[in-house]
Amino acid sequence: MLYKAGGFLIVLSIVFFATGCAKSQEQKELSVKDNSVDIRVEGAVYPLKKQTIIPSVTGYINNIYVKNGDRVKKGTLIYTINKQPLALSIKSLQTQIAALKNIRRHILSSRTTDGNIYAVNIAARELKKIAQLKALGYANSFTQNKYKKNYINAIYSNRLARENSYKNLKDLDTNIKTKELALQKLQFQYNHADMRARIDGFVAGLHVSVGEQVSANSKLGAIVNIDKVIVKAGFATGLLPFIHLHQRVHADFITTPPYGATAYISQINPVVNPKYGRMTIEMIIKNHNYQLQEGTRALITIKLSKKGQAEVKKYFLNNKRNKMLEIKSKI
Repeated sequence: MLYKAGGFLIVLSIVFFATGCAKSQEQKELSVKDNSVDIRVEGAVYPLKKQTIIPSVTGYINNIYVKNGDRVKKGTLIYTINKQPLALSIKSLQTQIAALKNIRRHILSSRTTDGNIYAVNIAARELKKIAQLKALGYANSFTQNKYKKNYINAIYSNRLARENSYKNLKDLDTNIKTKELALQKLQFQYNHADMRARIDGFVAGLHVSVGEQVSANSKLGAIVNIDKVIVKAGFATGLLPFIHLHQRVHADFITTPPYGATAYISQINPVVNPKYGRMTIEMIIKNHNYQLQEGTRALITIKLSKKGQAEVKKYFLNNKRNKMLEIKSKI
């Protein structure tokens, strides 16, 4: 019987799935031979580790030190890029920052914390003299008021000068900080412009040549580690109670020659993957002779405990005429 859930298929069988590569629908179907129950799902192979080769800066390739198929170690130099434009930009920013700091020092040296206090002091002394002269009858109120205005204007100008000086310094500090951050970014790009391997693995799909201009964030190839591989498989949500970490599975891969391996579930993701519409499990398997490549298909047989088998029979195989439950995972 076919049990459909969202258009996908998962197999609950009452037989042990024989070691080998199932290439047809008939081979995927299981018949009753004994009283054991297994779950069988479809899966696919993914590299254990993968680094996409993506330039961090735009520039021209100077040298390339590897080719496709080369095995590289972490830290191996993949290519170098012409960094002269970056060096010129760094020098330009350094010059601008130095000039702004000189302006800042000049402003600090030409001001006091009280602004133009000298003009205020002079106006105050002149007003005091006029007040004395007026007291002696040598100056009138009009003259005294004139000096009062001079004193008030000196105080106002002093305050305005302090505010302008503070604003200029604040603007300069902001400008310097912005350029220093831009300089740090350029220096980081300069130090990381050349591409190095971040993992051990094989160079794959590298498509770039010496003298070619590459753009930042473009994909130029990959470094793939397939000494071991991750096998991912999807399963219907109703089967989660029967699947556990470290549960033994058997994987049969669609390869030539056929290849099978026993493994244990290393990760269960109970959140439905929107790409597959399924929960997923993962197993790590050693890749003998590199038969397993990214995208290789697999049939995963999950071994159930006696208690799990009894529950599966109760929930899914309670009708004696039901010989199988098959739901394709499309992983």
